[in-house]
Amino acid sequence: MMLFACSGLAIPSGTTKLELRRFVTSRRLVEEFNKNRNIDDKLRIDVCLPDNTHMDGFLGLYDKDIAIVTSCDFTYCAPTKDVCPVNLDLHAPLPSDGKIIAAARAFGSGRLMVTSGLLTGNGIARWEQITEAALGGPLVDQDAKFLGVNIRVEGPSSWFLPLMALCKRLENFQLLSSRTTDFRGYSLPPFVSSIIPSGFWFRIKQLDSLGYPRPPPLVLEFNGELLETFEEKFGQLLAWKGYPYSVSNPRSREYVWPLLPRDVVTNISRSVVKLASFNGSVRSFACTGLLIKWPGTEGTRTVILTSASLVRSRDDHFKIDNNLTIDVFLPPKQHAKGTLVFYHLNANLAIVSLDKGIRGIRPFDICHKGDLSKPVVAIARKIEAGFLMASKGEVVEYNPRDSYFEKLMLSTCKINKAGIGGPLINFDGAFVGMNHYDGSEVTPFMPRREIVQILKGEVNWRRQSGLSMDVLHGVGCGSRIHRRRWPVPEPYWYHGLLTMDKYDLHPHIGRQLQ
Repeated sequence: MMLFACSGLAIPSGTTKLELRRFVTSRRLVEEFNKNRNIDDKLRIDVCLPDNTHMDGFLGLYDKDIAIVTSCDFTYCAPTKDVCPVNLDLHAPLPSDGKIIAAARAFGSGRLMVTSGLLTGNGIARWEQITEAALGGPLVDQDAKFLGVNIRVEGPSSWFLPLMALCKRLENFQLLSSRTTDFRGYSLPPFVSSIIPSGFWFRIKQLDSLGYPRPPPLVLEFNGELLETFEEKFGQLLAWKGYPYSVSNPRSREYVWPLLPRDVVTNISRSVVKLASFNGSVRSFACTGLLIKWPGTEGTRTVILTSASLVRSRDDHFKIDNNLTIDVFLPPKQHAKGTLVFYHLNANLAIVSLDKGIRGIRPFDICHKGDLSKPVVAIARKIEAGFLMASKGEVVEYNPRDSYFEKLMLSTCKINKAGIGGPLINFDGAFVGMNHYDGSEVTPFMPRREIVQILKGEVNWRRQSGLSMDVLHGVGCGSRIHRRRWPVPEPYWYHGLLTMDKYDLHPHIGRQLQ
């Protein structure tokens, strides 16, 4: 059943690898679309082309006056010959006699309809006869030169957006660029909104709750990917005892868990936890943590060692967010609330205490020295289900001059964001360091000795100052000169056919003459 119909004007489609057809129309289409949405969320846009063929349309960007509808025929992606984009470079002056013509497309039959009218000033025209079918349709002069697009109809009058203003709006929408856009750091242009695609309402709300960016237009509809998420897997997976299904990672050929002694695997499974911080109901960060005996407390205090990235402010990298709550998860079913009690922003480490006990744990004694000459294993918890993940590698040399913290070391273990704050151990199960992830091919880690030194120093300071171990205390970044930024890749959307330029020439390297 058709709920609303209007016209649209074909505009240049850009240079993406995917052949698109873009149409500008009135914002009224957005208003009707949102008004008629229901829990089924199955509304669809149908585009009737000049040859009376029909295609699915995707409603995307809009502002206070106009909206953009995009179509793509996946069965045959060559541009339709009957769709000729308007030439936005041909600017014609408004006719001195005020005589104009409005055009519209009859949706049922596909016939072109026209009506005559007069300009009355201030972007308003008065017509002999006009209906809402003309919304989104063009205004032309007696010589068929394009003047603007109708955006609102009331009685015998209409409001239109002149060609010059339309071009500025489309430039602001970033639709007239000759180059494709990298979606890293994408944000909506000023004064522009994006409609939630039909059928994706739940998905968008889920993304909002996980703290992820909303996708650019068409990315969800065309099955784009969200990359650099906390949910990505790495290495070889290991489910907890009693999990009824096998788990695997098709993208990895790692073979780690069978190489570790049984007691080491048991200790890991009872000491490595998943952490997530929340601002209200929205997740701020997620990573891995390690249950340890706080050095200097003679093993009397069990806490979680993790990355300070868990509690950093999104607005200021050099501050923590005091409004965050922390959830601690030890599979299969144990959840506890965590409380931040210590942080060191320059070293990017944090200590979280447990508000209630967790059963069956085996806290690591990180004071036990591990051999750096042996192969090492990076450990993490998969953020969604809590499976253990492991990647094997070796400790390599590091140039402090290129470091964001001069005491960092590197391993060749391949991890991702879920591995931040997770332990690096050797095959004897000894703690080697705490991992960080910055998107590079190697994994930076804070060595055990530096962590122990910082934590012992904190215990001594608290004893001398009489500060309880349960009270929050932190070490900030100091002066601006000595501030150190710990980069973590931001999540971003990707779709190869929407980010690739069809006119880009890929290098073809031929035979090299000797």
